[in-house]
Amino acid sequence: MLFIFGRWLSAAFVVGALLHSVVGNLAIAQSEGVTAARGLLPADIKQRGVLKAAMPLDFEPYNFLDDKNQQVGFDVEIFTAVADVLGVKPEIERLGFASIIPAVSGGRVDVGMSVMGILEARRKQVSFTRYALLANGLIVRKGNPTGIKNNDACGHSIAVEKGTQPVFVWEDISKKCEASGKPAIQLSVFDGKGPQVLAVEAGRAEAAGVSYATAIVAAKHSNGKLEPAPGGPVPGATVDAGIAFKKDNLQLGKAIEAALKVIIADGRYAKIMNAWALDGTAADPAIFE
Repeated sequence: MLFIFGRWLSAAFVVGALLHSVVGNLAIAQSEGVTAARGLLPADIKQRGVLKAAMPLDFEPYNFLDDKNQQVGFDVEIFTAVADVLGVKPEIERLGFASIIPAVSGGRVDVGMSVMGILEARRKQVSFTRYALLANGLIVRKGNPTGIKNNDACGHSIAVEKGTQPVFVWEDISKKCEASGKPAIQLSVFDGKGPQVLAVEAGRAEAAGVSYATAIVAAKHSNGKLEPAPGGPVPGATVDAGIAFKKDNLQLGKAIEAALKVIIADGRYAKIMNAWALDGTAADPAIFE
């Protein structure tokens, strides 16, 4: 019996030692990852001690103001985690979506962030570090009286927000409608998601083109006035989403990429994604110049 107990104790000691070694190695790898990320951070940002981002803060669940006027959402938490890895203070400036890229390219802020689709037209002005995927959807009036669907919108009217990825999505789908002999989609462009959704509530548009996640959230907060359009995410309209940075500041893009890899490895990325019910929209960090 003593022999068996001794063997069990020995085995437990070995398992414990192996576990301790694995945890220790992970901690070392994390520490090395943080050091590498901070080593990539441009000197001016490191000296300033602040990383500045522009977000519209009207885009639930990605970035918005809660009932206490606090900045919250998936983007806010990811940006805060990235800044933490890089050893700088996160600072978010509220700007309309259409103003974000000019603010980044003009140097007003370091990065722009709002689950921004990495599109060719945008890559002519800024570069991106991929951090998520963006699926598209529609918000409609309760009961969907006109029968518009995410996968069948030809001949219907859709409100979109100026400068956002849904503008390109629905313009492209409208062209395909016409090419197949169906009526084009009537697009109305608005500044901000508030006017866009109000146009649907007032009947000036049959639907509002937003992210699929936003359609679900907007319906939840509409007091029964709105609902997500049926048909699942818009087919063929899921795109890479990136954190925008100035084209001549590749070093910053690489620092952010390295920081994202750290928060993926330590579990923060998955935890944040799960907290905002965005599972299935994860993406490996990558640079798009």
